[in-house]
Amino acid sequence: MRLTMSNVLDKFSTSLTLKIFSVCFVSTHVPLIALVVYLFTGFHNEALPVLLTVLAATLLGTAFCLSSVWSLIKPLNDVAGVVETYRSSGAVRSVRSSRQDEVGIVSNGISTLIAELDATLSQLRRQATTDVLTGLGNRRWLKDIGTLEINRAARERTPLSVVVFDLDHFKSINDQFGHDVGDQVLMMAGATIQQNLRPYDIAARIGGEEFCLVLPKTDIDDAIAVAERLRAQFEAKTVGPLPKGRVTASFGVYRGDPASETLKSMLMAADRKLYGAKNGGRNTVHSEVARSIRDARIRA
Repeated sequence: MRLTMSNVLDKFSTSLTLKIFSVCFVSTHVPLIALVVYLFTGFHNEALPVLLTVLAATLLGTAFCLSSVWSLIKPLNDVAGVVETYRSSGAVRSVRSSRQDEVGIVSNGISTLIAELDATLSQLRRQATTDVLTGLGNRRWLKDIGTLEINRAARERTPLSVVVFDLDHFKSINDQFGHDVGDQVLMMAGATIQQNLRPYDIAARIGGEEFCLVLPKTDIDDAIAVAERLRAQFEAKTVGPLPKGRVTASFGVYRGDPASETLKSMLMAADRKLYGAKNGGRNTVHSEVARSIRDARIRA
């Protein structure tokens, strides 16, 4: 195959090794080239001028070598910074290079791999914290985000309410109509919940047919109104072969005290009210306000 100038330039542009070897070759020969030029131009060949010429050429060659090699490998330093930033903070920075040599391939490859890795991890995190059937959060997610909201409410001294509810006689729906219909009921419940909450409200499926809401900046009356609205909408839904009114839910609503209670204690209090609603005939809402809140209101 005939070697053309175009082939040489293409090979040079795609090979980091060839570039570095070329820079090193030129740099190490700069003193010799300078000395030959000096002597052939007719200058005196005394020792001092020759020494100074060689010294200056050596320094020039060294500077050229260092600056050239640095410009060739600098993108690798940028890539290392991107990797370290992602490891330390999770922030994704893009490093793109138009070069066609090994450095360009590595820079673009690492940038693409980090973006793909972050997307995959984000998807896995969503899968790990999201209930697939309803699209709501799961118990693990509720524990993390609910605790954060309670701490925020304590700092800002704002009200916070918790709602726990069950779909009534859900097991009999599965037994009588099959699990496919039961899944449709759960999906309807998830969609209805999402349609009726504010963007910053928290909703999770915490059991088979049990759900939980954490409502920031919500006092007991507003929380009861949310529960009543959901109760009425569930009752009005028709899902598959189920007759209208077959899907109902019982609710326990608790206005907690973020300054002295945890998410666990609030859920337990709301759960007690839920069982009260079940024992009281189901398809109803029972509520309670934390004793510390009641006492503070009495003293006020």
